[in-house]
Amino acid sequence: MRARFLSTLLGLTLTGLLGRPVQAQQSAAVPVTDAVPRPCGTDQAMREALGAGYESWWQNYRAQLQQISARRLPPGSPPVGPRLIVPVVVHIIHTNGSDNIGDDQVYDAIRILNEVFNETDPDTAQVIPYFKPRIGNTNIEFRMARLDPNGNCTTGITRHFSNLTNSAGENVKNLPDARWVPQRYMNIWVVENIASGAAGYSYLPCGVGPNMEGIVILNDYFGSIGRAPNSQYNRKSFPHEVGHYLGLPHTWGRTNTPGTAANCQDDDGISDTPNTVGYSFNCDLNAPSCPGDPDPLSNVQNIMDYAGCPAMFTQGQAAVMNGGIVSAFACRTSLGLQQNLTLAGVADGQNVGPCAPIAFLTAVGGSSGETVQRLCAGDSARFRAEAYNVIPGSPVQFRWRFPGGVPATSTLQEPTVTYPTPGLYNVVLYASNTIGTDSVVQTGYVKVQNTAAGLTTPIVETFDDPTFPLNASDPLKNWEVTRPSGNTTWEYTNVAAAQGTGSVRLRLRNTAADTDYDLISPNIVITNTLQRPYLYFKRAYSQRTTTNADRLTISYSLNCGVTWITRGASSIRSAAQLSTANPSGSVYVPTPAQWRQDSIILSTGIVPAGTHVMVRFRMSSDLGNVIYLDDIRIGSRITGLGDDALVQASALTIYPNPSDGEALVRLSTGRVAGTATVRIYDAAGRLLGQPWRVSGTPTDGGHEVSLRAVAGRTLAAGVYVVELTTADGARQTQRALVY
Repeated sequence: MRARFLSTLLGLTLTGLLGRPVQAQQSAAVPVTDAVPRPCGTDQAMREALGAGYESWWQNYRAQLQQISARRLPPGSPPVGPRLIVPVVVHIIHTNGSDNIGDDQVYDAIRILNEVFNETDPDTAQVIPYFKPRIGNTNIEFRMARLDPNGNCTTGITRHFSNLTNSAGENVKNLPDARWVPQRYMNIWVVENIASGAAGYSYLPCGVGPNMEGIVILNDYFGSIGRAPNSQYNRKSFPHEVGHYLGLPHTWGRTNTPGTAANCQDDDGISDTPNTVGYSFNCDLNAPSCPGDPDPLSNVQNIMDYAGCPAMFTQGQAAVMNGGIVSAFACRTSLGLQQNLTLAGVADGQNVGPCAPIAFLTAVGGSSGETVQRLCAGDSARFRAEAYNVIPGSPVQFRWRFPGGVPATSTLQEPTVTYPTPGLYNVVLYASNTIGTDSVVQTGYVKVQNTAAGLTTPIVETFDDPTFPLNASDPLKNWEVTRPSGNTTWEYTNVAAAQGTGSVRLRLRNTAADTDYDLISPNIVITNTLQRPYLYFKRAYSQRTTTNADRLTISYSLNCGVTWITRGASSIRSAAQLSTANPSGSVYVPTPAQWRQDSIILSTGIVPAGTHVMVRFRMSSDLGNVIYLDDIRIGSRITGLGDDALVQASALTIYPNPSDGEALVRLSTGRVAGTATVRIYDAAGRLLGQPWRVSGTPTDGGHEVSLRAVAGRTLAAGVYVVELTTADGARQTQRALVY
């Protein structure tokens, strides 16, 4: 009850390819009006991998496609021979949040894939009459692997915790155990974001080395349930990438730019796909083919196009994919061999049986994606047990141990546990079935905070203790740092300090790109009632290059870190806003003059004594230079510790000063009678914006407005003059520094 009350009180005061699809209509163009979607990244990946040799490779490859597709016999039938089977392994790269998609979404994606490749997909009913006779059946079946490369039982789904899911590409293929033998399995990596901006990509057969083979795809373009919307376009995004993996280019040829006239000078090398410029966003079923092609229409419903109504492969495309596995593509032929199918556990009649479970636990809600669960003493957390590597419907039993928790044990899948005493606690989960038992121990997973102890205002932290992030004298004052990759994270240093003898720094050039590094305070107890409290800190930072896009986000928590509040754009600092020195390729060490004080407002009202708050500094890395932080404090707008602009007893006050342009101009009512006018001038004496005029007595004892509001624009870095003129003609000026 206490946590809920404080949260309420302080909440008032501490305030894939190309577009979502449209259903194909057998008439004119159907516009797509949803947000701009992501492209396929196959062409870009091939060009980057092959470099200057790409054009020569493409000409040879297209000639090979022409030979394969011309051999299809008889027309209108599936490729001859027994059904080909392809073993599949799906590697889910996640950070314990919703990106850790369920097994059901994986099975759904494979179901759709098999329907598309075997002409049982319901969307083929929408194919216009002109192209219905060309719908291709590949005679290929995709089966989830049942034996891993070491012969162990598997469901063909692996899970890997890694922040690389947020900037995926070739990097995820090198995670431990996340790439199975490429000659035996079709590897699929399901991720949250691809660094190139693509929805998915694969390499065309045999153009790159075996360790690069496979498909990388976003989790919301994979299947039709869970994270993926049930739309025709999303359903076909994964089959599109598998088409590339098995040999198909885009229908217009070797580029990623559909709709350009130059595409008519190229084609995909497949005999029964009309030469086309390619289409995206719209689904114009009357779209013409390129001049000179014997077909009058483009096959816009082709899965290898970008139009919004994908529904079919052609028979020529089916022949290429089937023939590539049979004999044409040397790097694919081992997939369908009987010996390989047996090693992967997917051969016809092979019975692998159920597998022992793999136990997995996480917290539910709050900071469930974090490696540490933070609570206030006396509060509760809800946990969830999962058992991976089991066939759907297979019964699993769970057993929990919660040292320090109430209850201390449970057999529920989602138990709720209360922690009455501050401390750091482990959580243990056992998952069992008739085959075996697996256990997982999360060491120090639950951090229970003492709300009445920790750092206290007015002075919070000057980072003079070399044992950082630990506190040598009081563990309740320990800071927390995250290590999302490698050993680089926030660290103590004595090479530079704004206050005292030390500071903390993050050497961004040694971090992983597109990865967040957190610096989290212990509870900070506000000892005196504060009006309009601010968080103050000093920083020094240098970009490595002018294009570095490092970003600092400041958040605070009112419930011991269960949830975090970020006060909009004013709590986010770009690399340019953070910079206190010129970009440098050498390791940055600031001079005393290069430290800047920064601040964000935590409340527009009054915060009572005894309130506790935690602060999180999250640095998102773009491999810049080094950032330093020091002298972190919380103070009132009037008694703002060390901020001279806040303690001036004058009619005109600017705070904080210096600022990023969001500083407030305050007129104290007791010193301003009648009407007053405020103007802002730049360094050249030019008036900015419109004068701000106030009169009367405000309810809170003063009038306030932001510098930006008076100037009527976002202020560039520089010096500005703020002028106050009172009703009796008296004038007062102050300088405002914007960094």
